[in-house]
Amino acid sequence: MTYTEDGSYVSSSTMELKQPASAMSAQPPSIPPFLLRLPSVLLCLLILTFDLSNAQFCYDTGNFTAASTYAKNRELVLSSLPSDVTSKGGFYSGNVGNGSDVVYVLSFCRGDSSNDSCFKCINSTAEDLRIKCPYQKAAVTWGTEDPPCIIRYADVPMYGVKQTYPTQRFYNTGNISMDQDQFDLIWRNFTEELATTASMGTSKLKFATGRTVLPNFQTMFALLQCSPDLNQTDCQSCLRECINDYQDCCRGKQGGPVQKPSCIFRWDLYRFFNSDPINLPLSPPPPTAVTQADPPAPPPANAQVTNGNISKSVRIVVAVVGSVALFVVAIVSVCCLIRRRRSNPLMVSTAKDEVKTAESLQFKISEIRAATNSFAEGNKLGEGGFGKVYRGRLPNGQEIAVKRLSQSSGQGLQEFKNEIVLVAKLQHRNLVRLLGFCFEEGEKLLVYELMPNKSLDYFVFDLEKSKQLDWPRRYNIISGIARGMLYLHEDSRLRIIHRDLKASNILLDNNMNPKISDFGMARIFGVDQTNANTRRIVGTYGYMSPEYAMHGQFSQKSDVYSFGVLLLEIICGKRNDYYYQSDGGEALASYAWKHWRDNVPWEILDPVLGESYSRSQVLRCIHIGFLCVSGRSG
Repeated sequence: MTYTEDGSYVSSSTMELKQPASAMSAQPPSIPPFLLRLPSVLLCLLILTFDLSNAQFCYDTGNFTAASTYAKNRELVLSSLPSDVTSKGGFYSGNVGNGSDVVYVLSFCRGDSSNDSCFKCINSTAEDLRIKCPYQKAAVTWGTEDPPCIIRYADVPMYGVKQTYPTQRFYNTGNISMDQDQFDLIWRNFTEELATTASMGTSKLKFATGRTVLPNFQTMFALLQCSPDLNQTDCQSCLRECINDYQDCCRGKQGGPVQKPSCIFRWDLYRFFNSDPINLPLSPPPPTAVTQADPPAPPPANAQVTNGNISKSVRIVVAVVGSVALFVVAIVSVCCLIRRRRSNPLMVSTAKDEVKTAESLQFKISEIRAATNSFAEGNKLGEGGFGKVYRGRLPNGQEIAVKRLSQSSGQGLQEFKNEIVLVAKLQHRNLVRLLGFCFEEGEKLLVYELMPNKSLDYFVFDLEKSKQLDWPRRYNIISGIARGMLYLHEDSRLRIIHRDLKASNILLDNNMNPKISDFGMARIFGVDQTNANTRRIVGTYGYMSPEYAMHGQFSQKSDVYSFGVLLLEIICGKRNDYYYQSDGGEALASYAWKHWRDNVPWEILDPVLGESYSRSQVLRCIHIGFLCVSGRSG
């Protein structure tokens, strides 16, 4: 599978998502023209493999009922967990209840997570636990966000207890391109040293990242982290188990993670974390046979050696070479900066345009406070990775949604600028409309039209609310998202790559019409530009295309891949699990493909649809979903 953020990752068994010609020979009904214009993803083969491979693991140590005290206590724990973890600096341990109904919880975010991304990860991961482990008294999950986070709960104390089961292992399908034995020696010393460093952390954070340059001039990166409640010995032991597990399953491959309840480990040949790594030198080469050295030759007659110092002539050469080197570095740096500015339309946008946009859209902070009743808790609609969203009403009666970005978030500031520059220039019925912004008194506020029905994930993944989405509504939502994407990619005066298309970023109006939102990660493409690269991979697990996750390459096809995943989620009513599940389930795309191949595509439909759907439309949409995630051209 693709271990997103990541690369394509595999374990001991491999499943190939190919589309045999025989299986796809029967052509489904015609596809709407606006959908045919969507480009398909480049990859023709997506390899998926895993070990245990479920982000959620529900223990069989006991169950509870929906109306029990334990159920209420678990809900109290999970609902307050995002705030508890972030307020404690990324790690929280606690309990709720008494006697046999007590629920213990332990949770931490990856050490390089921002406060906002930590909150977002814990929030979405807790929701996944509610769905995947509805009545189990103990469970663990690593989440599906980037960076990941860990949540564990149980009916017994866990603090200070090392837990190494279950284990997730993934590996990149690429092979090491240097002598394997030499690499193993360097890799082992590198990861062991970082494990020691991580284990020497504090009771708040046991975390280390590092990098080293290999003999073939590739750079190797690694990240290791323990649950902070472990002592140094248990932390180091847990991390060494991760290192050994990777070596046992995946020796010779180009990176991947090993995740356990008490610790996580990952290495790769590109930088995948946000913190500053420790620069570790290469391990010394193995000793060679010692031979009798020849006596040193006498210095030439004109050499000037005094008290072991370098001669004057050598000093002059070194000074000249150093000056030339510094000059070359300076020239190269300037050229790179110029090239970057030319290739990034955001960096060369004129100040005049931005000022004009600002003047026409800017709200006063007093207006926003009046509209939201000073950000009253009763007006809060939700809370996400970059801040909170509030309902408000302007003096003219118009209802608005105000996104209050976190004051401490660097990502929030970048998103703030992107939303203003991009969304204000886009006008389409399937894109959320930006009404304005406010940047006063340290506040970063974005004002949108209010979407009363929240987001798509609020309905499609909920057992009860999904009943409100009959097939005509789902088909209308699919078509609307496609029209919005087509506008972004082809019809707007700016060519926009969204980069974070997912169910929670599809808002629904009063009539359940979809509107694409959240353009904080979006990028502008030039008229003739077909792709771009980034070192900072952003997005959501399960929705990222493999070429973007592995190499940072993004294009229109990256959004199309996300659209294919989203389309299958809408049809099935299931979240995309990008790895096999412990109960024998599998990735949504492969799950759907298996039923298509066996000529029983109807079995993947959300059961709440019953028989009220158009068979031709369903076939058409499933087929389009396959084209988007597989790379076959339409």
